[in-house]
Amino acid sequence: MDFRKFRLIYGGIALSLIVSGCTYAEKEKAAEGAVGNLVAASETTAAPSTFAAAIREYILKDSSNTVLSPEKIGSLDDRILKLARNEIFARHGYVFKQKDLQNYFAAKPWYHADSAYKEHLSPTEKQNVALLRDYEAKYADYKLEPSHTDDVHLRGYTGDSGFKQKKMNVDLNGDGREEEIQLIPPVTELGAFNLKVNNITMEVGSELLPYLDIDDPYFEIALQMDSQMDFLRSTSFYAYDGETLKQIGELPDFSAHSSMYDGHGRVVSAKESNNFQTWFRDSVFRLDAEHSLHEEQQDFYPMEPPTPLTIKKEIAVQFHKDGTDEAFSLEPGDNVKFLGDDKLGHIKLQTSNGKEVWYTIGDEYVDYSSFFDGLILYD
Repeated sequence: MDFRKFRLIYGGIALSLIVSGCTYAEKEKAAEGAVGNLVAASETTAAPSTFAAAIREYILKDSSNTVLSPEKIGSLDDRILKLARNEIFARHGYVFKQKDLQNYFAAKPWYHADSAYKEHLSPTEKQNVALLRDYEAKYADYKLEPSHTDDVHLRGYTGDSGFKQKKMNVDLNGDGREEEIQLIPPVTELGAFNLKVNNITMEVGSELLPYLDIDDPYFEIALQMDSQMDFLRSTSFYAYDGETLKQIGELPDFSAHSSMYDGHGRVVSAKESNNFQTWFRDSVFRLDAEHSLHEEQQDFYPMEPPTPLTIKKEIAVQFHKDGTDEAFSLEPGDNVKFLGDDKLGHIKLQTSNGKEVWYTIGDEYVDYSSFFDGLILYD
């Protein structure tokens, strides 16, 4: 990753819905699809959800008898598209082979397994299955993947996102009624985007995308801001409870892709760190009981792949970061690899003979390029 080039900023806004769906295994059968790692949530007030203890019965309630349109599915993530496709078969009692699909549909009060069902579909259902498959394929070509060889946590999108919709008709809160959702562009060049759900309008600064968690009835909205300055990219998540639209979290980097959440309220996003070298940690956020995203402290944040370094000045290291063993020195010319840190000032290094040691950084600013050659740094 070339951190020595200062890059100009540009914004990109897109609309999408994200529902945290279950993670599924590789598909075993044409009817079954593989449906499937977060900065503190903004403080907002919202009416208590009347659906908080419920589950969502249907992804697309009328997909068995109403022809679907891009406005209904064009911004659903691929995880939810596959659930919606399998939902059409599940209504007939299709017996799923995959355990995750079995568990998902077994939790629906309307699902009754029928081993006699032979996958017959009505013309409307066939048309909807075909449309859902088409959008699944579009998502398969629109990927969030590592964009630099020296830090896999820094990701970028590949493929065309032109299939995503700026207007949608989707049931956001699981009450069986569709909401009218729109991302309204700014009137002037320096103006703000607005997110509109039914009659509620909220000023936003990022791209619109959908869904976070199928453990509750909600389809979350994710607005994703792009920038050529990686540390300025962000994703904001919003939830609608039938009365109130609120922001439930603003996360660094891109996290509105199904590859970045597990379907049970856990979302991963890359967060920049400059305390030792410039690198991106995978930060984990989780949806709490108040329906807000909060970052979870991890024991260790790995640098992937490790950064090869050469010692320039003698440093003291230990085998245990808690200081229970005696410190020893690494000398100028020694080769090490930066393996990551614990975000508490403890840096893990690997020596040339494969031993893992800890180097503790202080509270005061230190130019670590004076001690290590090969650090990834901005100019």
